[in-house]
Amino acid sequence: MNTILKRKSVRSYTGENITNEELQLILKAADASPVGMKQYETLHLTIITNKELLNEIEQLASKMFNRPGYHPLYNAPMLILISSKALPNMENVMYSNAAIMSHNISLAATALNIGSCYIWGATAAISKNEAILSKLNLPQDFIPCCAVCLGKTNEVFEEKEITDKIKKDYIK
Repeated sequence: MNTILKRKSVRSYTGENITNEELQLILKAADASPVGMKQYETLHLTIITNKELLNEIEQLASKMFNRPGYHPLYNAPMLILISSKALPNMENVMYSNAAIMSHNISLAATALNIGSCYIWGATAAISKNEAILSKLNLPQDFIPCCAVCLGKTNEVFEEKEITDKIKKDYIK
């Protein structure tokens, strides 16, 4: 519960990348994600640290949101893009698998005091741009579902107070 209560979306990064050892632990958390019917072969991670490509993605998303100068990756030095194989009539499974994987990545980052933020809008922009997609060299029939940006931060991870936020019905 400690890590869950400390997890937050970090939108301020120092620009310093995480170490390879930290990345490997985070990727291990991704591999530990529960995946529908254990079909791990339907998922693909693309770890992006190329600054030019990160800038292109930011510009693309900024344009899609019609917000000039917006930085939807928050100047994070790394983006892990989670893609899934297109599963006809099973889109909920592919997006759910990717979402839980992004959450495991974020929890692992929090445990390591590394900043992370779920990236949905920029992922949608990537999905609609053939030029960017070709640079990502995704396996055939895979589509970007979500992403997590990562990097060192000066933010402090403190446990937050949780109150009942979600309506709950009990059916007996």
